[in-house]
Amino acid sequence: MDNKKISVSAGSIALFVTLILLVLFIFKIMDVILLIFASFVIASALFPPVDWMSKKIPRGIVVALVYLIGIVVILTILVPFISVIISQGQEFIKKVPTYWEVLVDLADSVEIQAINSGFIPDYSEIIANVAKLGQNILSKSIGFTINLFAGIAAAFTLAVIVLFILLDKKELNESYIKLFPPKYRKTASHITDTISKKVGGYVRGQLLLMFAVGLLTAIGLKIVGIEFALLLGIVAGILEIIPIVGPIIASVPGIIVGLAQDPILALWATLVYIIVQRIENHFLTPLILGKFLEMHPLVIIIAILIAASTLGVFGVILSPAIAAAIFVLIQELYIKKIEQEA
Repeated sequence: MDNKKISVSAGSIALFVTLILLVLFIFKIMDVILLIFASFVIASALFPPVDWMSKKIPRGIVVALVYLIGIVVILTILVPFISVIISQGQEFIKKVPTYWEVLVDLADSVEIQAINSGFIPDYSEIIANVAKLGQNILSKSIGFTINLFAGIAAAFTLAVIVLFILLDKKELNESYIKLFPPKYRKTASHITDTISKKVGGYVRGQLLLMFAVGLLTAIGLKIVGIEFALLLGIVAGILEIIPIVGPIIASVPGIIVGLAQDPILALWATLVYIIVQRIENHFLTPLILGKFLEMHPLVIIIAILIAASTLGVFGVILSPAIAAAIFVLIQELYIKKIEQEA
């Protein structure tokens, strides 16, 4: 039996160590990479109108006009949203005593049932658990405040990055293409343009989908008699940005509000959310998003699961766009070559 010697060169070891360090570095700056990718996705959604208007108006003026329109639209949405929160919040506060009486009656009935069954609740343990719950709420509220300010800073940074991408699209694209060897530059440019069109179309379609879901939810809840229908519709529209799980989370407050009014209304609220999701899945999503992403829902679900376990909430929101980009890369670099060879 021949003894074969396996030799490992110092260059191979250095290359392996470099790759490991590169992977660790990428994992370390993943938040920055996601922020840059999100900026690219938003800029891709704005490229078509900006490029079209730039043919007649200087690009700087066009970008400033787009940002001005964006600020006006955001304020137009936020001002009614805040007024709805304030007005409906005041109504909710007025009804807190009624809700409290219901809870007290429920607690009394539970205590009577416990005593009749021979079980005497340990009030000291209950008080300790309530105190612990209060501490957890306080700590989570502090964490929420910190995350809120961090989110505002990230949104401002994202807006600045999108601004530079829109202003210097041509220069940035030329610098990016120069990173590739000359014979691959045309392919790299084609792939980048395809990804930009897909993710940009996804953003525009997602905004339309959020509006449609929010409107249908508010109308449906109002018809069945659920309180705070407009507020709950806005919540459903906003949470639609989180794929798959967003609509499920959005249905919880509506069902709770219905349950506080009447158990029958909770069933009606559940039916409204189910109907809206059926309309979205069978009509709105194929019509609005299908032509942009052209991916099977299973691919989106797998992308969301991977993003949820590795990239957090921000990654879950971006997961369809990330999946679209990876899908384009696989299609252009692998599938098309196989088809050409066949």
